[in-house]
Amino acid sequence: MNIHYRKLLPTDSKQYREVRLDALKNFPENFGSSYEEESAIPKLAFEINVEQGANDKFIVGAFDSETLIGICGFAQESRIKIKHRGLIIQMYIKPQYQGQKLGLQLLQTTIDEAFKIPDIQQLVLGVITTNEGAKKLYEQAGFKEFGIHPGYLKVNSRYYDERLMVLFRKSNL
Repeated sequence: MNIHYRKLLPTDSKQYREVRLDALKNFPENFGSSYEEESAIPKLAFEINVEQGANDKFIVGAFDSETLIGICGFAQESRIKIKHRGLIIQMYIKPQYQGQKLGLQLLQTTIDEAFKIPDIQQLVLGVITTNEGAKKLYEQAGFKEFGIHPGYLKVNSRYYDERLMVLFRKSNL
């Protein structure tokens, strides 16, 4: 394996779409978006951001040679009073690559890229409470739980709670 990590380029948008839809299809209980809704639209929101090379909304990819095998997204809040916050979203590693510590490096690369933005003082994410592996990954990266959102998702007839987590810039708070 030749694994490397970088922000996605406009030329990566097709691979991004494939990996994102794969995540939604295979793990519907872990994401707020659904495969059915997202696969029906011509361009995903982050697909557009990738194509435009947005600095405040980006995806970091894990690549095995030139093949995208994992994604982790970042979105800076746009309103003045909350522009110091950013969201970590869409974390996913293809199943055949899971369990090899690739997710931690992908997440860390995303954190590093996010904190290059001077305004960003904290990163926030949500993870479904039944996803213990993801919770451990986020804790390894330094995220701390600050609350639970009961019944956050409803997949078929089952409700899932969301664990809310935050990571502050080292020089902050």
